[in-house]
Amino acid sequence: MLRKLIFICTICILSTPAFATEADFEKRMARGAVALEAGDPVSAQAEYREAVKEHPADPEAALYLAIALNRTNDPEAESALKTALRLDPGNPRINLELGTFFYNRKMYEEAGDYFDTLLTLKPDPEIKTAAEGYLANIRGQSAGKRWGVTLMGGMQYDTNVPLAADPSLLPVGTDRMADWKWVVNFGLNGIAYRDSQQELTGSYSLYQTVHLHLSDFNLTQNSFDVTYKRHITPLLSAKLSGDFEMVRLGEKPFVNDYSITPGVLLTLPNGIAIGLDYRFRDSYYQDSDTFPTNSDRNGNIHSMILSYHQPLSETLNLRVGYTFDREFAKVSAWSSSSHTGNAGLAASLPYKLLLDLSMEAAAKNYDDILTGATELRSDTTLTGGATLIWQASEHLGLSLGYQYSKTTSNIEGYSNNRGITSIMFQGRY
Repeated sequence: MLRKLIFICTICILSTPAFATEADFEKRMARGAVALEAGDPVSAQAEYREAVKEHPADPEAALYLAIALNRTNDPEAESALKTALRLDPGNPRINLELGTFFYNRKMYEEAGDYFDTLLTLKPDPEIKTAAEGYLANIRGQSAGKRWGVTLMGGMQYDTNVPLAADPSLLPVGTDRMADWKWVVNFGLNGIAYRDSQQELTGSYSLYQTVHLHLSDFNLTQNSFDVTYKRHITPLLSAKLSGDFEMVRLGEKPFVNDYSITPGVLLTLPNGIAIGLDYRFRDSYYQDSDTFPTNSDRNGNIHSMILSYHQPLSETLNLRVGYTFDREFAKVSAWSSSSHTGNAGLAASLPYKLLLDLSMEAAAKNYDDILTGATELRSDTTLTGGATLIWQASEHLGLSLGYQYSKTTSNIEGYSNNRGITSIMFQGRY
């Protein structure tokens, strides 16, 4: 009997700190709630910070600390909200707070993503009504910014200029030449119509390169795009895009092409986005002194494009993609089938830095034997790149990047490698 009594007393003594800690946690949560209700988010932050220290994995404590930070526009609010979402991805309230966080900063596209996700989670009527109200403002005719301008410029050093891979249109296998070039890219986009279920947008882009020595390879690219998007369900949306592009090389017409791209996008509550597109492109190449048989490539390309995006954490985002291209050219030696896989990782770093790493592998097989060759051409291309971006402000940024590609071909003269080093500034409004 005495042994049993000693055992029970020991258990009670050892349990007392745990019970005391739990009681302190509940008291802090309660005091934080009272402070929030009284309009004192600073005091609420102090209580919730202590609560999170005691229970770092508690989703409710993380959520209310984030709410308190958000009420004072604290810079830590975004990180805290994303931490809370990671702990409890199915919580409508967290998505509402993240949506309002970005909405108040006029980042309407990001805000809309969280409000859309919220509506898939069967929220309470009050939260649902709030999200629908924000979405109505974002997608309504008078909400948000209806147009935008982007400007990018800088210098690049290209170790193999004749490949001219900027628009991925020029033939490979030409002589290797290196040069410096100035690069300017101007973009204009606008919203013609938008409501809660659909939107019609358009854009124009001008891309211009000016080489230091190889002026015959100065590239001018004008492109126009119109896109219609419609929400089928809160998770699924469809789109249809039309594009027209004109490319001039050395002040002479090089190619005009037209494309149409229908597609669907599935966005899951955990932030994963899966897209599937089909693209039809019709191209008309122009002969020139530099490329006298360029028109042999006239024809069309059918493409199936699969994309996958997933946030790995609040600072890491993964993207993976696969594309199958089937090209039919006027001269069958330029017709081909290709498979391309790509992957990338974007990491948010301190001091407003973003590091983007990418890699791509492509295999291309041609249908017929090229003039002067004895076998069907087959190419394999590996590409890797890294870009470091400093976002100085909402409207201004600076980037430093390097990209290297290596093509191996079974036909002599078509194997090549290329490196591009870039320093660019970017602005948007």
